[in-house]
Amino acid sequence: MSQFSTLERKLARILSRSPVLKYYVKALYTCITYFFYRKPYKFKSEYNFERVTSGGKESFFGYYDKSPRNFNYTLCYQVNTLTTDKAPSIKDKVSLVVVDENNDEVFKQELKAFNWQQGARAQWINQDAFIYNDYDAESRKYVSKVYSLKSQKLIKVFDLPVQDSYSDQYFLSINYQRLMSLRPDYGYRNLPGLSKTEIQSLDRDGIWKVDFESCKSFLFISLKDIVDINPRDEFLESFHKVNHVMISPNGSKFIFIHRYTKNGVRSDRLMLAASESGQPVELVDYGMVSHCFWLNNENIFGYMRGKGRKDGYWIVNITTGEMEPFYQDLLGPYGDGHPNIFGEWVVTDTYPNKSRMQSLLLINWRTGEMRKLGEFFHPLRYHGESRCDLHPRFGDDGKSIFFDSIFTGERHLYKMDVF
Repeated sequence: MSQFSTLERKLARILSRSPVLKYYVKALYTCITYFFYRKPYKFKSEYNFERVTSGGKESFFGYYDKSPRNFNYTLCYQVNTLTTDKAPSIKDKVSLVVVDENNDEVFKQELKAFNWQQGARAQWINQDAFIYNDYDAESRKYVSKVYSLKSQKLIKVFDLPVQDSYSDQYFLSINYQRLMSLRPDYGYRNLPGLSKTEIQSLDRDGIWKVDFESCKSFLFISLKDIVDINPRDEFLESFHKVNHVMISPNGSKFIFIHRYTKNGVRSDRLMLAASESGQPVELVDYGMVSHCFWLNNENIFGYMRGKGRKDGYWIVNITTGEMEPFYQDLLGPYGDGHPNIFGEWVVTDTYPNKSRMQSLLLINWRTGEMRKLGEFFHPLRYHGESRCDLHPRFGDDGKSIFFDSIFTGERHLYKMDVF
C-alpha cells in the first residue's frame, strides 16, 4: 500500500491557496508517481462482486449517501454515449433504469439533467416509488419526478429538483444553476450559469422545502440567513453556495455544507437545521468539511478538519458540538473517503493512491475492526469531472455493498456481498 505521506498532504494544503498551480502540480506528480508505483493488476479482492447491469453500455449510480437497492429492485443509470472519460456535455444523455433480481429492466427513462458524480439524484422514497431530477425544456426549469413501479406511471412532477428526501413526506432542494457556476461537478448543463450579480444575490437562493402531498414549496433557508450566522469579514468578498444536504434518519433535522470561495480558495462550514423551523446553526468550522453521513439521529460521522486543525474522520454530536476522533491512527494513512453506514458498520473508500488504486474499507465503528474489501484501479484519463469515486453504499439489508468503478476502463455499478 503506497499512500501519501504527511509531508505530501501538508504541501497539498499549502498549494490549495493557489488552485491553478495546485492543479498542474498535482497532475504532473500523479503521472510521475504512477510510473514508479503502478501494480501488475487492475483489481484485487477476496470478496465476490458482479456488475449490476449487463450489455455494452456503461453504468453508475452516483453519490454515496443513497442506496440504489430497494427490496428486489435496483436503481442505476445507463450511459447512452460511447465513453464517460470526459466532462458531460449538454448533448450527452443517460437513462435511469430499474432492474429486478434477474437483471431484467422494469423501468427505463432517458434524462436530460445529470452529472457523473451524483447522476440525477435518483432515490427511493418508499417500497414502490422513487424520485429523480430532469430538465423540462418547455418551462426551462429543472424539475423532479416521482415514478411508481406498481402503477407504472409518473405520479408527481415538482417544479424544483430534489437534493434529499425524507421518505414520501418532504424533500429539500438547492439551486443547481449556482452549483453549475461554482462547482460544475455537481451542476447540470441545460441552463446557463448565474451571472456574477446573481451569484452575489443571497436573499432569494438557498434551500427550499417541498411537501410531497400538497406539492407546496417555499424558500426554507436563504443563503443570506446562512452567511449571517457567525459572520466574518471574508464573507463579503466570497462566493457562497450550499451542497450535500442530508436529512437525519428520523427526518427531524438535516445537515448541509456551507462553502464559500474567496480568490479561488475554498472554505467550508458544517451546518445543522431543524426540519420544521429551519433555524440553522454552525456545527463545525475549522475550514474543511468533506464527506459526512448520519451515524444516528444524534451524531454525524464525517471526514473533516477538527480540533487541533487535524484532518481525519470525526464523530460530531449535534447537541453538544463535541468532536471525537474516529480511529485516526488506523484510518489516517488512507485519507479522505465517502462513508456510508448501516448498523455498526461503516463502508468508505479512498482516492487513488500513487499506484492509482482505490481501496474499499469496512470498519466497525464500535470496535474498530477493519476489513479491506478490495482495491480497484483508476485510469489516469479519468480526472476532474470525469473521475469515478467508488462511492460505496450498503444495500437495504446491510449484507451487500454497491460501488462504482472504472477498473476495467469503463464506468460500471457493482454489487459485492460482504456478510
